Amino acid sequence: MGRNGVTINFSGLDDLVKGFSRQPAVIKNEATRIINTVAGKVEKTAYQNAPKETGYLSQHIMAEPKGALNAQVIATANYSIYLEMGTRKAPAQPYMGPAVKAHEKDLYTMLSNLLKEGMR
Repeated sequence: MGRNGVTINFSGLDDLVKGFSRQPAVIKNEATRIINTVAGKVEKTAYQNAPKETGYLSQHIMAEPKGALNAQVIATANYSIYLEMGTRKAPAQPYMGPAVKAHEKDLYTMLSNLLKEGMR
C-alpha cells in the first residue's frame, strides 16, 4: 500500500526527557504510550469526519506507532490530500486537520502532567 495522502506526525521530547529526576526510560515509555493513545483518538475522529461517499477514505485512515515518542496518523487513499486541502475545482472537505485540532489539548495536558510528575 502506498504512502500517498495525508500524514500527521506526533514526535519529540527525547532531549527533554533526559533531564528528569525520575527514570528517563520510564518517562519516555509513558510519553510514548500517551502519544500513541492520542494518535488513536485522532484516527477515530478523522474516521468520523471523513467524507463517506464510498467509505474508502475512512477505511484507509490509520494510526501507526513509529517507535519511541513518535506516532503518525495517515490516510492512504490516493485522493485524501485533495479532499483535505481542496482543489481548484472542488472545495476542501477537511477531516484530518480538525481531528488533530480536536485532540491537541489532550496531548498537551497529558504530556504536561507526565513531565510535572517527572520533575519530582
